[in-house]
Amino acid sequence: MGDLTFEWMVPTFPGKGVHRDAPLYEQLDWHRTKGGIVLAEQLGYDGFWAPDHFTLGVDEAELEVWTVLSTIAGMTETGALGPLVSAVLYRNPALLGKMATTLDVTSDGRAVLGIGAGWHEEEHRAYGYEFPPIDERIERLDEAIRLIKAMWNDTPASFEGDYYQIDAVTNNPPPVQDPHPPILIGGGGPEMLRLVARHADVWNVEITARNRGPPTEEKIEHLERYLEAEGRSPDDVEYSWLGHCLIADSERRVEELLDRILPIPSASPDQEFELTTADEARERGDYFIGTPAEVAEQIEAVADMGFERFQLMFVDYPSLDGLGLFADEVMTEM
Repeated sequence: MGDLTFEWMVPTFPGKGVHRDAPLYEQLDWHRTKGGIVLAEQLGYDGFWAPDHFTLGVDEAELEVWTVLSTIAGMTETGALGPLVSAVLYRNPALLGKMATTLDVTSDGRAVLGIGAGWHEEEHRAYGYEFPPIDERIERLDEAIRLIKAMWNDTPASFEGDYYQIDAVTNNPPPVQDPHPPILIGGGGPEMLRLVARHADVWNVEITARNRGPPTEEKIEHLERYLEAEGRSPDDVEYSWLGHCLIADSERRVEELLDRILPIPSASPDQEFELTTADEARERGDYFIGTPAEVAEQIEAVADMGFERFQLMFVDYPSLDGLGLFADEVMTEM
């Protein structure tokens, strides 16, 4: 199975009653989050991620991801830093390339550019962003990545696409990482997998994509064919898995937490169903649920498919018990 990487998906919005990522988190509390970040670094987590949204939380409360990541960079000395994932239409790609470069410089080479096509139509429109059909969003994503790579690899850099253009851009100082910060692409549809094969250093099969179309094993087969067509190997792309985790030190405590979070609300507009039992949460929500031994077994099953990197949301937050227990009794054994 090899060495596995475990990272924390930092809560940036309260989700009680409105979103399954943070079902017990009632009110935004940045001071609590800061304490969790400090603890996670002490516990040995390998990175920090956050979602790129504006309005998912209770009363639409949410923190902006790149600002949060920059703050975390100043608070920590270790661990990767990235959005999971940055929606391509929320920022001009040349600006995004500069932002990711700056984070790489200020964090001493820890930035990861997580990027995707975006899905939250209501949020796009509320903030004044276009929300074209998915085919165009994927085309824009492809152009944005090519433009950003040009900025990272060439100085000055020019790019002429159907949607984006830059003219003799100097990106100075350049990124710390050689040849550039890793690019993570999130998604699971055929066209997204083709982009992964073309551009990505890391693939994240995000949660809603795992519940659309063929099973994950088949998506991996498609990706490997696309990689071969691009002249690349599966070894060139790291597979990462974003997952919810409900972990406790006894079966009784697991049941107590389940009683508090069930039923779990929807994750996105295209999956408007509740998760009403632990089995549904595992099967339709891809939750890791149980004692440390049970959670480790569930993670091993995912690792057996080729996933090496896990970004975890601990659904007992704002408690930090799950974050600590997982580090003490699962991370140390895997």
